Amino acid sequence: MDTPRLNRTILALYGFVGLFSMIILLPMLYMIMVGFKSKSSMFLDPLGWPDSLSLDAFERAWGVGIASFLLNSLMVTFLSVVVIVVVSGMAAYALVRMEGRIGKFIYLLIVAGFAIPMQAVLVPLFQIISGAGMLNDRLAIVLPYAGYGIPFTVILFYAFLLDFPKELEEAARLDGCSRFQTFIRVILPLSGPAIASAAIFQSVFIWNEFILALMTLTSPEVKTLPVGILQLRGEYSADWPAMMAGLTLATLPLLLIFTFAQKYFVRSLAGLGK
Repeated sequence: MDTPRLNRTILALYGFVGLFSMIILLPMLYMIMVGFKSKSSMFLDPLGWPDSLSLDAFERAWGVGIASFLLNSLMVTFLSVVVIVVVSGMAAYALVRMEGRIGKFIYLLIVAGFAIPMQAVLVPLFQIISGAGMLNDRLAIVLPYAGYGIPFTVILFYAFLLDFPKELEEAARLDGCSRFQTFIRVILPLSGPAIASAAIFQSVFIWNEFILALMTLTSPEVKTLPVGILQLRGEYSADWPAMMAGLTLATLPLLLIFTFAQKYFVRSLAGLGK
């Protein structure tokens, strides 16, 4: 391929990526812009710039209990991710080192479980949670989140551990470590990229999950951020500037996580945690 044609191809790719980025960023920019508008200007000129950088909408959003909702989301996300990473890492390690066809068969069952969407089991899941008396309990969504996130994370850890050097395990076994001690002291510390990738993927999903949290968490004390922001919607109208301000505040933690763990996120997209 000659140089001029190569340059045109690169320019076309950059143009496509730039256009796609604008499509993704425009709703976010509009969300931030509406957060600084007043209620009247939102309806009189919904697409216009705010008259002034007023923080009234952010104050109204904070007044409904954003701090409490934020803390609940942090607790639920942290607990769910810890359970997912620990259980998935142990399961993937056992499947990789399991000899024969049983391990591969179990792995295929886990892959099949990943194909089932959470929405398909919402009704029986709600009945189980309600029957167990766990409504308005943070654990009621931590366990389903963990159960739904484990299959994908097992797939990610499985791909990572397939190329893990067995010599390190053998050296640990010679030093007297059991299989479990080898996993805790050798495998887990050297699986940082896979752990970071799994944590980022699952944190984004759990932080934004809405339907299950809406069904099981009705008390304001335990509501997560997506459900809590819904309180800014009235019966006949909605405080759109305050809702957009609340969504802006809800987006900030994810942006911080992505900023500090960007290389792991890109690496996970390129090679499943490798």
